[in-house]
Amino acid sequence: MPQEQVSKLYSEHYSRYVITVDKEEGNAGWDRLVETIEKTGKKYYGKESLMAGNLASTQDLKNKITQDMTRVNILSIAFVFVILLVNFRSILLPVILTLVIEASIWINLTVPYFAGSNLYYIGYLIISSVQLGATIDYGILFTDRYRDYRKSMGKKRAAFRTIQSCTMSILTSASILTVSGIVLGSVSTNGVLSQLGILIGRGAIISFILVIFVLPGLLMIFDKAIEKLTLHADFYKGGILHEK
Repeated sequence: MPQEQVSKLYSEHYSRYVITVDKEEGNAGWDRLVETIEKTGKKYYGKESLMAGNLASTQDLKNKITQDMTRVNILSIAFVFVILLVNFRSILLPVILTLVIEASIWINLTVPYFAGSNLYYIGYLIISSVQLGATIDYGILFTDRYRDYRKSMGKKRAAFRTIQSCTMSILTSASILTVSGIVLGSVSTNGVLSQLGILIGRGAIISFILVIFVLPGLLMIFDKAIEKLTLHADFYKGGILHEK
């Protein structure tokens, strides 16, 4: 081979092997193929062997984002829980609110699976934290209003009045976020940005539905437990007398 070609494959400390494979991202078994090549390299050349290329970069990105996603989810939930704990001075209320919004995130992320469409890794990472931060306010507003009504009425009536008074406020906020996300998803020509817009828009409406239709039931079911696990739960005292 001409020396100028050989020089591209050898340096003082490394040799370069060019491997062409008949696989693309999304083909069945592409990730296992990358792992096999990586293990083969380490088998013959030790831990200093390195891989580069489209599939190798995608595999690395996938692994890194999976790790980052776990850290981001844990930190996001932890910080939101602490903020709610300080705000409500209750152990159970932060758990209920966080669970409702996290459930909406899980539902949002399962839609592409059942629809048979692919989901970009970066979209999975971002939506897990953005939807939690953007829609937890729906639950906070609802719970604050419920506690106010609970001072003077029973839990069922308090929940009903809260739905009456909060639905339009929460729906307005959710509609703005939904429309903005859908517009971004429809207009953007970038696949990642388009998918992020759809995820944010869909996540807002799912969070709205769970806050309005699921959260009231949870607040009523755990009414007594919330009272016991809330510091200075004086907002229940008047409501208990008017339970019927």
